[in-house]
Amino acid sequence: MSKPIKTAHRNSRSSVISNSLVIILVLYNLFFIVYGLQKHAAFQTAGFDLGIWDQKVWVALHARPFVITTQAEVEHSLGDHVDPVVLFLILPIYSLFPSPKTLIVFQSVFVSLGALPIYWLAKQRLHSEGAGLVFAVVYLLFPALGGAVTFDLHGITIAAPLLAYALWALYRQVYPVFGVMAVLAMGCQEDVPLLILMMGLYILIFQRHWRMGLLTIMVSLTWFVIVNFWIIPGYGLADDNFHVTRYEALGDSTLEVIITIVTRPDLVIQHIFADDKKLYWIRLTMPTAFVALLDPITLIMALPALFINTLSNYPPTYQLDRFHSSAPIVPFVVVAGINGLARLVRFAAPKFRHVKKPFLQNALLAMILMVTLVYQIQFGHTPIGRNFEWPEVTDHHRQAEAMLAQIPSDAAVAAQNNLVPRLSQREWIFILPKLSQQGRPADYIALDMQSPLYPYEYVDSYCADIAKFLTNPEYGLIEANDGLLLFKRNAPDSATFTPMPPCR
Repeated sequence: MSKPIKTAHRNSRSSVISNSLVIILVLYNLFFIVYGLQKHAAFQTAGFDLGIWDQKVWVALHARPFVITTQAEVEHSLGDHVDPVVLFLILPIYSLFPSPKTLIVFQSVFVSLGALPIYWLAKQRLHSEGAGLVFAVVYLLFPALGGAVTFDLHGITIAAPLLAYALWALYRQVYPVFGVMAVLAMGCQEDVPLLILMMGLYILIFQRHWRMGLLTIMVSLTWFVIVNFWIIPGYGLADDNFHVTRYEALGDSTLEVIITIVTRPDLVIQHIFADDKKLYWIRLTMPTAFVALLDPITLIMALPALFINTLSNYPPTYQLDRFHSSAPIVPFVVVAGINGLARLVRFAAPKFRHVKKPFLQNALLAMILMVTLVYQIQFGHTPIGRNFEWPEVTDHHRQAEAMLAQIPSDAAVAAQNNLVPRLSQREWIFILPKLSQQGRPADYIALDMQSPLYPYEYVDSYCADIAKFLTNPEYGLIEANDGLLLFKRNAPDSATFTPMPPCR
């Protein structure tokens, strides 16, 4: 085959793969956007955290950035999480389309863009555009990322693609891009600086770029101290981050927890491998067919997030394929998979002299893709997942829409968790059992007895609150239908409550 023909063939193949990546990204977003909007229509989104974010962004557009009223623990979002970058990334598009649906669309699109640096890095490391495409799919289909994308909106989820870009720039030693992505990622949540600090150590020790390494370490460590020991305590209602209660076995404050981690490695090991947390570690690299284990250095960079998740006593943080806590780990595992496969091919190719290196690499890529698909079937959030269910919009949900439509847009509302995202574009919105803030009581109280009770821990406390609302002369029951209850302040009762589960 002549050289021009070979070049034309390569260009054609490259075009096919590039187009395939675009198609995959479009299909990914088409599914997750439609699925996310359907979950919202079926009242499967929640105040924690879509409603919190919707109010945060809406209030910021009305010149009160970072003020929130949803939670009992804080009255300012900086007392909960320090994530200003996420807010300012969302604000421009939200100003054009002010709706919680905009947040769902934004998160899906933004997270999917993390597949691009994964594609570039795999293509460069493995000298194959096909390898880039495979690892882009591994990233997109990683159930830990899918669980985050389908679970409302969280700053740590938005950090994941930024970390993917930072890792690409790190390994290519494009330090200006790395610096920008690192700063943006650190502004997504207060624990991300620890991941950037680990990257700084990599630059210092392995790339021997002293200036960039030390600068990264100093900036990330300084920002971590500022946000965790000054900003969060300064804006919170307590003297410390209220999330520290998840680590009470290690200490009573953030500082005590950090000291225990440094001085008591035996206690750390005991906690991170306790009970079902062992499965977290075993399954962590499984979507890469475990080849990520061949690049321990990249995995070590993710240790701060791994420790934060597995040292916690709060189960959602260490449920690998659900919720959002594991999202920032995904780029590290996938990049470790890329580097691990490159090492495996270099090691194995000389052992199989009668097998061409490209064939061996393609066979291993096929294995990784197959394992990713099998793992997706077992734990994933797409239609091929064995536990996948399409959210169904019922008459109950339509009745809930009609009930909530009665509430004026300027009223203060206390609502059950699943109702909050329908009411969060207002100055005063409380997630029950919270009923007021700064002396401002709720004008309306909205409940849905057919929904999950969180953040109520016990059915008895939930039913006790309903009993209090029913007997409180300050509030009148103005609607009671199919377990949907609406109370109005200073109004007479005009509906009758019929006891039903869970409050017989």
